[in-house]
Amino acid sequence: MNNQQAIDRLLKHMEWGWTEETAKAIELGIQALKENTWIPCSERLPEENTNVIACFSNGTVTELAFYNGEFHGLFSYTTKVIVAWMPLPEVFRG
Repeated sequence: MNNQQAIDRLLKHMEWGWTEETAKAIELGIQALKENTWIPCSERLPEENTNVIACFSNGTVTELAFYNGEFHGLFSYTTKVIVAWMPLPEVFRG
């Protein structure tokens, strides 16, 4: 099951009329799954001046900055090379 399938299943469960506490837990689960989902560049691009995790067309994954409408690392990349991205995870606080 991928993230979108899990989100769809959780949304379907929301229709069952859970308690407010359970509904909130399901909403938090949906939010967490959305934050860890690849976003195709064809759907939308990151906000300007944002660092993201980017996936190249060959499957390589790395952190890049997005500004001036392009992805930047050692070189600049267009959406012909970068096919998807996701926000960086939150910083670990132990």
